[in-house]
Amino acid sequence: MKASELKNKGIKFKLGEKEYELKLNMNTFCELEEVYGDLNAAFDDLQSMKLKAVRALLYSAIKVEDESVTLKAIGEQLGLSDLESLGSAINEALTKSMPEVDETSGEAKAT
Repeated sequence: MKASELKNKGIKFKLGEKEYELKLNMNTFCELEEVYGDLNAAFDDLQSMKLKAVRALLYSAIKVEDESVTLKAIGEQLGLSDLESLGSAINEALTKSMPEVDETSGEAKAT
């Protein structure tokens, strides 16, 4: 997948007292890969809603907009009660950011 195929759309979510935008673009994915070590492993763990993966993804998305944020600060704001809503937010953000697939060719198409 090319960076240009990703839609530049995100969703708003609240963490602690602040509202952020969860935008899954190439910068977010690069940051996630740097933090997590392996992008595929991160997505496998996100599928299972592992806390480490959720924290890493949120950190990566916020870090793209706010260089001063730390992984530890995100972890301190993240509560177990947030997981259900964040799981929904992550799924929605992935759906919004991924390119549409042309059903006839199976290839991504720009929109």
